[in-house]
Amino acid sequence: MLNKEGLTIKSNSSKKVSEVRLYGAGGHSQVIKETLGSEEILVKDYFDDNPNRKHYLVPKVHEGARENIDSFPHEGPPFIISVGNNQERSEISKMLKSEFHTAIHDTAIISPKVTIGEGTVVFAGAIIQPNTAIGKHVIINTGASIDHDNIIGDYAHISPQAALCGHVEIGEGTHVGVSACIIPMVKIGKWCTIGAGAVVIKDVPDYSTVVGNPGKIIKTKKTKRSNQQNDVVFIGSGISTSFTIIKLLDKYTSKKTPLKLSIIEKSKEFHTGIPYGYRSSDSTLLIKPLFQFLPLEELNTFIKWLSLNKKWLIKDALTQGGELTQKWYENNYDAIQKDEWSALYIPRSFFGKYIALVVGKKIYAAVKQGIVSIDYIIDEVTTVNKSSGYYSIYLKNNASPILSSKVVLAVGSAPNRKLFSTNDILISKDNGILFEDPYEPSIADTFHQIKAFITAKQKQKINILIIGTNASGIELVYKLNDDAEISTKIDQFFALSPQGAFPDSRANIDPTITFIPKHLKKLSKELKVTASSIAEAAKKDLDVAEQNDISTIYTIQPISEVFCSLLDKLSLTEKEKFAAHVGNEIGKRQREAGSHYSEMVINLLSQNRLTNIPGKFSNVTSSNANGVQFAYVSNNEIKQHHDHVDIIINCSGGFDIKTPQNENTLLSNLIKNNICNTNSSNRGIVVNNSLEAAEDFYIIGPLLGGNLIDQKPVWHVEHAGRIATLSGKLADILHNKLSTNRKNQKKDVVKV
Repeated sequence: MLNKEGLTIKSNSSKKVSEVRLYGAGGHSQVIKETLGSEEILVKDYFDDNPNRKHYLVPKVHEGARENIDSFPHEGPPFIISVGNNQERSEISKMLKSEFHTAIHDTAIISPKVTIGEGTVVFAGAIIQPNTAIGKHVIINTGASIDHDNIIGDYAHISPQAALCGHVEIGEGTHVGVSACIIPMVKIGKWCTIGAGAVVIKDVPDYSTVVGNPGKIIKTKKTKRSNQQNDVVFIGSGISTSFTIIKLLDKYTSKKTPLKLSIIEKSKEFHTGIPYGYRSSDSTLLIKPLFQFLPLEELNTFIKWLSLNKKWLIKDALTQGGELTQKWYENNYDAIQKDEWSALYIPRSFFGKYIALVVGKKIYAAVKQGIVSIDYIIDEVTTVNKSSGYYSIYLKNNASPILSSKVVLAVGSAPNRKLFSTNDILISKDNGILFEDPYEPSIADTFHQIKAFITAKQKQKINILIIGTNASGIELVYKLNDDAEISTKIDQFFALSPQGAFPDSRANIDPTITFIPKHLKKLSKELKVTASSIAEAAKKDLDVAEQNDISTIYTIQPISEVFCSLLDKLSLTEKEKFAAHVGNEIGKRQREAGSHYSEMVINLLSQNRLTNIPGKFSNVTSSNANGVQFAYVSNNEIKQHHDHVDIIINCSGGFDIKTPQNENTLLSNLIKNNICNTNSSNRGIVVNNSLEAAEDFYIIGPLLGGNLIDQKPVWHVEHAGRIATLSGKLADILHNKLSTNRKNQKKDVVKV
């Protein structure tokens, strides 16, 4: 192999290994064994979910991980997944908590300017040219030719003698058949099949099958689903859906009348949502300590799991993170070793991996027992109609609707605030770059674009504007400073927000400082209390705190304690007003973050590299070779920011549902179809005490904000603890209704 020493292999198992384990014992495993032999690496063990399908040359096979993932030997020599089926390879890689080895035959010819992901195999005679990026668990088969500047997605398979010309993109899970040819600049979507000998001369959409010369699309399969009517369809698959399904399957145990569920998600990521999954980062930390993150019952179970899995979790975080992540680990090393997790601000991805595993095991067990059947659908819901007692759910990429007797809407917060106009977005990429949503499609992709921009920019240093100092804003600044390739190139950070400051930290609390919310305490003694009077008293108390330079960390607890007695005095109407308007407004002035975040902010301020700007973004005003200039609104006055910035990132968060520039197609259609109505906060949906926006149409997650539930005001439902509690309530409601429906169906059958 040419210049092997310069090759970049993105693998957890970067050290020299002498033994490898293979997951998959069929014929494909023998080709991988041959490849490993060229590197003088031995195969120690074989594992397979179906040991009976082993190749006749495989001596012994151990049971795979599907039956009992907890007892599976994740620790040990690194794995290669020796399974030819792309979908199976994807599933297995997500089950194993192990290191993966990247195998390359010594006759392969690979430029040193190629990156290759973990678990990928490159077989004999393959050629890979410069500036090509190959994902993880990819098969580059015998004699395949991949020209310069290609991108090969995770779990893809490039078959023997296939030829990919320059600047070709192959999507995740796509199979390129034997001797197929892809001409330059063609983009092939995810999970496609390119037939043997096909000549592809134009772009191919996701889930398509192409055959012939020239290649023709003979089939496009957007989703895999059944036409059978569902019992429940979940729209959105974040932690609200995951908690609800876990708790529902804990209760529902009938094998005679199994449930039919579907989960629809427009991204390829199920069960984690944006904050806790791949679209965020393995090293981004929680904004609160763990004991404030989950209810006690959930917390204890999670901590036990953390203690059992900390080795690979920490390794993943350190691999993805940089200097700040290393510092976090060193500062918390003793607590981690002692399994004292409660006070730690852990990486958010730890919880995402945990919840995905828990719900996955729960569903797998329920399906195996015949309690439930479930469809996972990757698509976007555009509208929902109701007729004849069931809901018709229409998808963006499928003409036929999905039918269901019940629907759970769990799509997260109100739509993001759109800040950039068409003209803004069309500014020359040589001058600057704008990100409307840094999590779309992922932080990793955003950072890849930033690095490419920095490389192309002639300036030695760049300036970045972060719009929003909420959790997303401070986490993004942290992540930018944790990435050495980016942080060393940034001269100035500008942070624009109505608050004009990042959240405070609970670190180094001075016990001599006390705060008494005098105005709220005085109000608590009055007989008549309203939402407005609470808001006014809280404003006065917080103004006093600011005037005396008393940090938020000293005001949160005293104010929260007074709130409990004040909320009990409110009428139901006033409680609704508090939920819709007052709670969030007070919360905006009482924000806290961990010391890891605040220390970073303090460090940037001491270096004169961070400027907080109070105000709201208006528009981009000019763009030239020096960068981009922008205007903002402060004290009802439009002001021009005179320093040029090179990168602008919108972290401003959700906005009013009905704001025209932020109109969400699904929510708008639900309102037009009289299934949903916004509450007076304009950021939540009106529900009854059973969490229904309409009969059998349920809301869970942040869109519950602004409601009264069990006569208690609900706001800021982004909090995982509140989501867990409310999901438990929804699971009870669904279980009771589904059980009642089953009993009624049996009675109807008897009557007939």
